[in-house]
Formats: sequence, C-alpha cells, structure tokens
Amino acid sequence: MDPRYSDDLTEILKKAKRIYIHGAPCTPISVLEKIASLSGEGFCPDIYHIEISPPEDYLKAVEEKRVRDHSLFVGQNMRKAVASGGTEYMPVFLSEIPWMIRNVIKPDLTVVGLSPEDSKGYHSLGPNVLEMRSAMESARIVVGEINRRMPRTFGNNLVRKSDLSISIENDSDMPEYLPKKADKVDREIGERVSELVENGATIQAGIGNVSDCAIESLEAHQNLGIHTELFSNGMYRLSESGAVNNSLKSIDRGRSVATFAKGSSELYRFLNDNPSILFMDVDYTNDTSVIRRNYRMTSINTCLSMDITGQVNAESVGPRIISGVGGQMDFVRGASLSQGGKSIFALRSRTEKGIPKIVPFLEPGSGVTTTRNHVQYVVTENGAVNLHGLSIRERAKALISIAHPDDRDRLEKYARESMPSYI
Repeated sequence: MDPRYSDDLTEILKKAKRIYIHGAPCTPISVLEKIASLSGEGFCPDIYHIEISPPEDYLKAVEEKRVRDHSLFVGQNMRKAVASGGTEYMPVFLSEIPWMIRNVIKPDLTVVGLSPEDSKGYHSLGPNVLEMRSAMESARIVVGEINRRMPRTFGNNLVRKSDLSISIENDSDMPEYLPKKADKVDREIGERVSELVENGATIQAGIGNVSDCAIESLEAHQNLGIHTELFSNGMYRLSESGAVNNSLKSIDRGRSVATFAKGSSELYRFLNDNPSILFMDVDYTNDTSVIRRNYRMTSINTCLSMDITGQVNAESVGPRIISGVGGQMDFVRGASLSQGGKSIFALRSRTEKGIPKIVPFLEPGSGVTTTRNHVQYVVTENGAVNLHGLSIRERAKALISIAHPDDRDRLEKYARESMPSYI
C-alpha cells in the first residue's frame, strides 16, 4: 500500500484523477456508487473501462457529466451514455488495451472485483482477466472489492492481499447476460456453421444468439478445443456435452483458454473452482502469433452489416456506436494463418425487424471492423460462401446469393451500376 494514502476509501477516491475500473461481470458496483456520490464540483475524475455493469446513480453521474467516462468497448447499458456524449468511446483492438493502459491511460487508481481468499491467501480476478493485470501494475493504488458470489477461477489471475492498497466487501449477485430465445433462423445458421467446423478444431466465438446456436450445433463433433476471448453460455454447454476435451490443441493442451466470461448463473457455477479453464491476459489470448499456433483454429464471429465486397462493420449503425472493435480482427487473422484454420462470419440476412444486413455499401459513419481482405467464409440462413481469393465482382455475386431473397434485386441493380465488370 502506498504510505501516502490512508485506508479510507473516500479519501483515496478524492485524490484520484484517472481511475481504471474492472469490467463486466466483475464490475465493482459499490465503488462506482461511491464515485457517483462524491462526483461533482471539486471531484470529476476520468474513469476508464471496457464494458461495465454500472449502477443507476453512476449512469446519472455520467449523463450529468459529473465524471468523465471513457469506454474502450461499449456494452448495451452504456450505449445511451455514448450517444448523449456523456461517455467517450476509444476504438482499440482488445489485444492492444494493456499497452494503451501502460502508455496512454496511466491510471493512478485501479479498482478490481475479486473472489474471496482461498486457503493459500489468494484472490482471483474471477471470470474477467482481460487487461486487469496491466491496470493493477500501472496504478499506484489498487482497490479490491471482494464479492463472495464471484467464482474463483484459474489462470494468470491470482491476486495477493499484499497487491491491494485497500479492500472492501460487497455481496452483489453476479450480473447475468442472457440473449433472447433463438429462433428458426438462428438455428439454421448454426447448422450451416457446424458443417464448416472440422473435428479436432480449436474454436473461438463471440456472444449472441447466432454465435451460441453455432456453438451448440457442434455437440456431435469430437475432440474440439477452445481458445477464445469470451467463454460463453454456448461454450459451457458444449464443454458439458463432451464435444470439447482440448486433447488435440497445439498449445495449452487439455485446457480451454479464455480471457473473460459472461452469461448465466449456471455458467458462473461451472467456472467456479474449475481447473480445466484458464483465464489469461488478453494480450496472450488475442495475440495473433499465439492464436495461429492452434491447429485448425476456427473463429466464428458476427456483425451488424457487411457490404457486397465483404467489408465488415461490427461497431456502429452509421456513427451511432453499438459495441466496439473488440477482438474480432485478432481472431479472424489468427485463424486464417493457422494450419487448417478457418475464419467464419455468421449473420442473419436481415435483422428481426427486417433490416438488411448484407448491403450495397456500409452506412456513412460506420466503422470497418474487419477489412474485406481478411474475410473468408460468410454464412447466412440462405447458404455459405468463401470470399477468399475472389475478385470484387465474384464477391458481390457470392454475397448476393446468400442475402435475403427480397433484397437480391436491389443488390444486383447496385452491383451492375457500380461495377463495370459485373454481369
């Protein structure tokens, strides 16, 4: 503990100017409530985080700009704050966030959510390691919020009492993240994805109905491995089914590897005291040179929209930020460089509200999360195509063939008018 600070949380917070906060599902709720209660004239700190699960009083403080909130990945509950200007979005690859913390953000205070001490005197970072070791090492002061409901996990995530300047206790339930019930379209996409995944593959997948259906469709597969950023509900169920045993992985054999998890209470119970899953730093899990070492590495991602040349937007609707860059490009590139690897984009041809997801061109203001140069397989409920090695004209024809039937004429018309070689 820094001797210049007392062990009083209020005093510590008042002296902090740049505070880094542990993200979902380990958000230190009670500390954010304290920051909100102190915020205002004379105390307006810069708060940095990836995705958090903030209490309402903190959201109000952000909205009223009593704190300066900065998000490196935007969760659903912070979208309104970003849209109103209360939260600033900082685009960055997930794998580069530890570097950004050390070299750009440089917090003077880091707040972490922790599991209770084990018999050896160690806490764990629970189901969220991500960037937090770098955030702890970069800060002069580290506050630990101990939550007895948080699962104890394994990996590069142990924290000693001596690593903390002060610890407080909280007894909040772990926040659950439950996607909407999957429908027939989601399940059809999942089945098409399963046909592309080979036995013995090591897999990564994002969050959401389409990704979970793709993962669950692999239950008949054998000897699968997991190397991912997110360990999801679907991965928990796939592990329970026996399809995952990690026996053929090239690295970290015998263990599933992730950097964070979020989902149901059943998922958290599965993770608790489970040595078969390692939670590692994000600059390890998302390092392309590490990812590519996995034999048959297969990434499964989704997006908000894709244009007919293959440009992928997974961040925004026009300029309106929905999520963030995340680790999509890390895994797309790592999988494509892996021996026998594949990169797959799985998406509905239209949203549930009927909005096309395969479009002539990305809406102005949209971010290009993954370039068309990196895209390989694209799957919708209408089929699967491989864009790798195709010309612009050939890509357009392939993507139009799996677009929604009612959108194909419009897409064809655009392609004929904008591409001289299109026939």
